[in-house]
Amino acid sequence: MEISKKIITDVLVVGSGLAGIKVSKELADLGHDVLMATKMKLASGSSFYPLKASLGTQVTSNEADKKVFLADIASSSRGMHRQDLAEVYVDEIRDRVVEYSDIGVVSKKLEGERKACFAEHPRDIYLLSDWDQIKENVAGIFGRYDNLTVMERTVVISLIKKEQRIAGALMLDQHNQVVLVECKAAVLATGGFGSIYKHNLNPNDVDGSGHILALEAGANLVNMEFVQFIPGITAPRYKTLFGEHTLAYCEDIVKDDGKSLLDAVLPEGLSKKQCLDIRSTHGPFTDSLESKYMDIAMMKEIIATKNEKGFKLVFHKELYKNKEEFYTVYLDWLKQKGIDMLEDEVRIAPFAHASNGGVFIDPYGRSGVPGLYVIGELSCNIEGANRLGGNSTGACMVFGKRAAADCGDYLNGTKVSPISKRDAELHLKSVFGSASASRNGPDKSAESDKEQLYQTIENIREIMWYAGNVVRSEEQLSEALKQLEALQSELEINRLFERQKNRKTVIKAKNFMKLSQLLLQAMLERKESRGAHYREDYPFESPAFSKRLFISETPEGRLSLEFTND
Repeated sequence: MEISKKIITDVLVVGSGLAGIKVSKELADLGHDVLMATKMKLASGSSFYPLKASLGTQVTSNEADKKVFLADIASSSRGMHRQDLAEVYVDEIRDRVVEYSDIGVVSKKLEGERKACFAEHPRDIYLLSDWDQIKENVAGIFGRYDNLTVMERTVVISLIKKEQRIAGALMLDQHNQVVLVECKAAVLATGGFGSIYKHNLNPNDVDGSGHILALEAGANLVNMEFVQFIPGITAPRYKTLFGEHTLAYCEDIVKDDGKSLLDAVLPEGLSKKQCLDIRSTHGPFTDSLESKYMDIAMMKEIIATKNEKGFKLVFHKELYKNKEEFYTVYLDWLKQKGIDMLEDEVRIAPFAHASNGGVFIDPYGRSGVPGLYVIGELSCNIEGANRLGGNSTGACMVFGKRAAADCGDYLNGTKVSPISKRDAELHLKSVFGSASASRNGPDKSAESDKEQLYQTIENIREIMWYAGNVVRSEEQLSEALKQLEALQSELEINRLFERQKNRKTVIKAKNFMKLSQLLLQAMLERKESRGAHYREDYPFESPAFSKRLFISETPEGRLSLEFTND
């Protein structure tokens, strides 16, 4: 496990979605040397995953709207958000959306105002679209900077600290060789962890790696149990984002036998039409609204039958007569994908999509670890138990700008702490341990190692899908943790990492194992239902749990979970 080369830079940025692009350009403009590491290519992650025709950014309409906007955030969060971060967003988002063009992002303001998911009041929405053009624009902009270097197909193994502050990192380059980076600071912008679930609406590189990097560096995670699940199309084109607004024209959702999924589950006084109308106003599942019965019914049926084909939607013919831009953009995009909502058999099911929780930060993206900044979906910023639609893209811009400004000041007052090759190799061993001590039995082939890693990752994704989905209970969460412990006991991460060809897969398996256990423990700890977190055995929101759940790692490597409002 030798170090192949050493790179010295001012700041390492990990991730190349909206947040990573924004912070990198800002830091480069300030004159700092920036090294961006991205698992795929420049402009990737959920920001550039073509799930639908556009993404939206919700913007404060005017000065009077600030207080109303904050009230919307507070109402949606169910007490789980941070007020200071919300205030920053509401104050600054109007100035940040005009900067989309500076980083090559094509944006357009929708005509009139519109309510975003979970928002109680309409406001301005900017649509981001034309992903191919944006990628080309970003590459062109980055190409103008001599002090901005991008390493594609690169995975960060671990962050290195000296004197309790960030001093560098170990990475795997495109050839799976170990690279040492010496830097004064690091900015993590790696996104969420949707791909840890079997059915998700994320690219494969959205895998929670940043959560583990931050946790192991000493940062805290918070609100991790609040995972967004949204309906996705399973047929006629699997893994396509479903436009929930079309449910306003939906007459029913039915099972394979043709029977309504809703008839048997809706409480007295709530009609099918009412349920579907409410559900048409928000994408992610929430326990906070009566529309919850649709998502719960879908997931319970899937768990009971193990049938993952999805459920058929019956639409009214008036759907295609709505000429609002919000409808036409989506429906025209579906037609480009070969989907007609009226002519085709359209099926949907819950898919994992986004995380409301993440690394705990302050209004400047600081993680509490000197020199470590966290932005984008990886951070737990203005969200709570639910997330207002259109805030995630905007937060990348707001906190990307703020993190860059503060990081710039930090860099100006900090010197590089030299890391010797010997120090780096010792750190690498501390991450993986000694391979020779763990060997039992005959050597395994490269193919058998590869198959074991692949199967482990797929098993974790299956376990998470059935245990940590929309419907949760102590029984299924506890059983899932036992299954993960059994998988972990068979996985010799240290030995597997020695085989260079499989190293990136080893890192993914290691992170998946740790993150899945962390997520299930968080879901187990919150013995109530609130927002995106639904416990079948604790179906009501409880004042006793009106606190955020913080997760940290002890010096011995154990997880520590604590409810607090600090």
